[in-house]
Parts: sequence; structure tokens; C-alpha cells
Amino acid sequence: MRTNWTGSAGDPVWIRPDWSTDRVRGIFSFREGGVSDAPYQSLNVGYHVGDDAAAVTENRRRCAEKIGATLEDLVVPEQVHGAGVAVVTEAHRGRGSTPAFPPIPGVDGVVSNVPGLTLTIMAADCVPMLFYDATAGVIGAAHSGWRGTVSHISREVLRTMSEAFSSRPEDVDVWLGPSIRRCCYEVDERVAQPVAESFGHGPLLPRHARPGKYLLSLQACIRMDLQSAGVSEEHIHDVGVCTACHTHVLYSHRAEHGRTGRLLGAIRLA
Repeated sequence: MRTNWTGSAGDPVWIRPDWSTDRVRGIFSFREGGVSDAPYQSLNVGYHVGDDAAAVTENRRRCAEKIGATLEDLVVPEQVHGAGVAVVTEAHRGRGSTPAFPPIPGVDGVVSNVPGLTLTIMAADCVPMLFYDATAGVIGAAHSGWRGTVSHISREVLRTMSEAFSSRPEDVDVWLGPSIRRCCYEVDERVAQPVAESFGHGPLLPRHARPGKYLLSLQACIRMDLQSAGVSEEHIHDVGVCTACHTHVLYSHRAEHGRTGRLLGAIRLA
């Protein structure tokens, strides 16, 4: 796990992947530093959760500014809890950035080699992932809930980067952002069975005195997928922050019973 914090709960908090180059910028947002009212206070970036749209737009603008982008640079996938990945070009600039521009339909991942485009993911327990291949000059972003994880979206991102841009998995650096972790993520057999079929029982911890209940590590599953695809262990960075444990600074759909905002993961080539 690698964590690079700036700020505090009372002053906007961010995690920035520490890529040792000026060619790429990325962030994972926390919930402080925005303009939304409760229960979305304050840096909610999700339009679909019931928050005031003008507040969300301002919050997204602030997030974009943090990595040198504008609101119009954002590109947002629809996020349907699948494993679809789209190649993003200049023609997609601004898709999903505001309600006036629909997101990239039917996908949970996006990849691009266009400087200035800001690939954006929203999450509130699911794992936001950022991908960067410095050799090929390619970036990617993906949203991985349990369905996307068992559908191997992380491998699909790597495959799409390879097919579209000749990227090699061994050259790709991947960051897993704030998300619900095994300490808080209880699942039943409906989820545990497909997880076990895809990854074995290692990521699942049976709960004591709770038959049919397990604690699940999505991060362990994703790490297994990435390594099996050829990403080296030292190129996989897990920030190690649990959304459900820290609702004072993060949004958690589960811990907050579905009424909460969304965090942002974003990456752009300079």
C-alpha cells in the first residue's frame, strides 16, 4: 500500500499518484472542499445521487482544476457495473462532464493517448483504478465493483490499451483508489460464488458464526488479475484507504445506506 495525502479533514484532502514524471497527472478526491449540502457534503461529483446539479458542476470544476484541466476536458463513462472499455479520442472531449453531454454509454472503463483529455471515474465503495503506460504514452481509468471485478475489467483495460496503442502490461503502472475493503465488505453466497469461481477462495474470509457470509477483498482480486495479465507487482499501488471506515472524509454507499455522494478518480496526459 502506498498513500500520498495532502490536506486534512478540515482542508481539502486528496491522494495523488506519485508518478515520477510531469507527463501525467492523476488524483483521487475525498469529500471535503466542495459546495454540496448534507448528506452530500461537500465535494460530491455524482449528478445521479439527488444532489443539486449546480453544486455538482462546481465540485467537478474544482476537481478538474486540481490536475490542470477544465470541466470541458472531462470524459466520463456511463458505469454500468460491467467490463466494457472504450477508446477515447478528441471527439469525446466533454462527454459526461455535465448533464448536457451524455457519458460514454455502456462502459466502465476508458483509455486514451490524447493529451489534455481527463479520464474520469466516480465511486463510493467500488474500486477506482488509474492506468499509465509511460512507454506508449497511454492512460486509462476504470470502475470496478464486484460485478466488474469478476468480469475482469482490469484485464479488459490492459487488453484495450494493447490492441489500440500497442501498450505492454509490463510497462503499465496501476493505482487502486479509496474503496471499501475486506474489513467492512460483507457479502453473501450470491457474490461469493462467482468471486470464488474467478479468483479462488483467497480473497474471501468466512465470517465467524455467520454461515454463508464472507468478508471480501476486491483489491486482492484485482491485484491477481493484473499480475496474471503481466503487470509487475511493484507497478500495482493500492492506496489502502477504506471508504466505509472513513465516512468523515470519504463517501461510502454501504456505510451511509445509499444516500451519499461520489468520489472522483481522474487522470490526464499533460
